[in-house]
Amino acid sequence: MYGNVLTNRQISRLQADRLLQIRPFSSDALKEAAYTLNPGRILRMNAGGRWSVVHSLLEDGPMFRLAAHEYVIVEPSQSVIIGVEGIIGAFIQTSTNVEEGLLVVAGQIDSKYGTRGEALRFGVKNLFDRPNTISLKTRLVHLQLIDLRGSTSDPVTLTQQQEKVWDARRDKRHERDDSDGPLPPEA
Repeated sequence: MYGNVLTNRQISRLQADRLLQIRPFSSDALKEAAYTLNPGRILRMNAGGRWSVVHSLLEDGPMFRLAAHEYVIVEPSQSVIIGVEGIIGAFIQTSTNVEEGLLVVAGQIDSKYGTRGEALRFGVKNLFDRPNTISLKTRLVHLQLIDLRGSTSDPVTLTQQQEKVWDARRDKRHERDDSDGPLPPEA
């Protein structure tokens, strides 16, 4: 991939300048070149084939029990808004997933992600033949940010299918109860 991977100092600067908004933001989650995201809400496919929230992880609440070989969608407890063109995000699995028997399915987020209220999501599968647990402290993915602003690229237009996915992720039923959505741009 072309571009420069942002360091913890650059991520902090973008956060301070409100060009990147990770909420809640914790400097403890900053790695040398990534930001660690923690699970917040768990979605499971219901009998009707739709994803619905089945558990919300809280600081002092119970862990989520993942059945053997079960696949769920996880929304991180943090929201991310990339407020500037030319910055994209990629998800990297944490090394602890190896011992924990968790497989994470994730892609990337594009420039201006979150400015329309999209929810971050990634899939998690329990690879064990026994139940597994996920807590608010579970480290599943690191968000690595890549700066393409100095690279030559053509504008990207979303396809109708991509627009449908983004619209579905803005569905009020999938918003966190404690979220007011993205902050309005600074005046």
